[in-house]
Amino acid sequence: MEVSQQSTRTAVRFGPFEVDLRAGELRKNGTKIRLQQQPFRVLSLLLERHGEVVTREELRRAIWPDAVVDFDEGLDATIYKLRNALADSAENPRFVETLPRRGYRFIAAVDGAVASDGAHEEPPREQRAAGARFKRSSVALEHWRWQLRCRLRRTSADCVIV
Repeated sequence: MEVSQQSTRTAVRFGPFEVDLRAGELRKNGTKIRLQQQPFRVLSLLLERHGEVVTREELRRAIWPDAVVDFDEGLDATIYKLRNALADSAENPRFVETLPRRGYRFIAAVDGAVASDGAHEEPPREQRAAGARFKRSSVALEHWRWQLRCRLRRTSADCVIV
């Protein structure tokens, strides 16, 4: 496995892609690909353990430790965005393989090494701001769903806030 000396173990290449873990950037053939904070963090975790299964629970603990949102929907949406950015598919994966009810595995050959020293844990300011907006909107969406369920049941006994 070849490590890029100039990037001090933060540049990872696979296929036409290059991931800069310090800058929080994904590039395809040198062109920057827009990727939100959570899909980028999932990608970095998968790259850190490429070839190994990363369980859904491990992803939940790493990406959504204090999640108020429906984790399954959030993870599914995050994996969808990641696959979309990589032009990958669940049916014929080239990069991210799904292991039903278990987790995900990065299956492509990787050039470069991912340091497990936390290099991927602090995303750039723009990505942190986007993540905060996503979290607020997700909380609002969950509140709206809760209100809708209460209205459909037409009884306040089921809608007590605990």
